[in-house]
Amino acid sequence: MRFMTSRELRNNPSRLWQSKTSEETIITVNGKPKAIVIEVENEDIEEQLRVIRRAKAQSSLDKLRMYSVDQGFNKLTDEEILAEIKRARKQNNPA
Repeated sequence: MRFMTSRELRNNPSRLWQSKTSEETIITVNGKPKAIVIEVENEDIEEQLRVIRRAKAQSSLDKLRMYSVDQGFNKLTDEEILAEIKRARKQNNPA
């Protein structure tokens, strides 16, 4: 994995393709990671995008589960969950 600033990319875009290996490149903005550039492994770009999107969704779900445990939401009873859903629906649809 290598890092490249957005300024480097803007000033010398061909540098992005100069790597002799197929390592990932992390594009940074103000020192913070902003994008990942990966090499396309084959012609099935849609399949690669599906895999990446699935991995991002799984990561988001894992974070949500960890947040739920940290907040104690994983200990709610079914009745408490249904009451919370009812409260939220009433709040969103006051009519």
